[in-house]
Amino acid sequence: MVSLFLLWAAPVEALPLEPKGAGFALGFRAAYGIPSGKAVGSAKMMDVIGETAAAQVEFAYFFNSQLSLGVYFQLGFGRAPASCIEALCGSNVRRYGIDLDYHFRPGAFVSPWVGVGLGFEDATVELDEEESVFGSMPYGGFDLGHAHVGVDLRLNRTMAVGPYLSASLGQYRRSGSRDFSSHSRSVHAWIQPGLRMQLHF
Repeated sequence: MVSLFLLWAAPVEALPLEPKGAGFALGFRAAYGIPSGKAVGSAKMMDVIGETAAAQVEFAYFFNSQLSLGVYFQLGFGRAPASCIEALCGSNVRRYGIDLDYHFRPGAFVSPWVGVGLGFEDATVELDEEESVFGSMPYGGFDLGHAHVGVDLRLNRTMAVGPYLSASLGQYRRSGSRDFSSHSRSVHAWIQPGLRMQLHF
């Protein structure tokens, strides 16, 4: 009985927390997206796309316990308040690309990490009135680059959960098959605070 009590009372740090060296990991994120800048021309991102609630799934390969390279896909749903005075409206934003992350102190319970990446960003804005779509505008372009920083709370060698903050720059270059003119292309930004869970195999 005494030995069982001592094992139960042992601090979390005493347990083996460092994930295996090389291997794969699957991640899930939930984020709140705050846009700034222009979507195209003088149209503001906040007025066209609006703030979003986004879910992301990612698949990464760890070269060792600290460095990983992965791919991601994010789907966000928004509502532009300036366009929704007399109509139901909505937007969705799809982001996908690659990430390179570095994890400090991977064997600790509290493990900070940083990362950079780039990819593509597509968006669709729809206006509905009485269940009939009377306006739909697709946007397509690039995630010119993003950086994120976070803290993993490592529960065991397989699972880590923690908050993160991401910042990115993007540019829409086309609407459907029509390219925007060079003078109407604008750079926009996203700030996304969120929560990530990562599972190591």
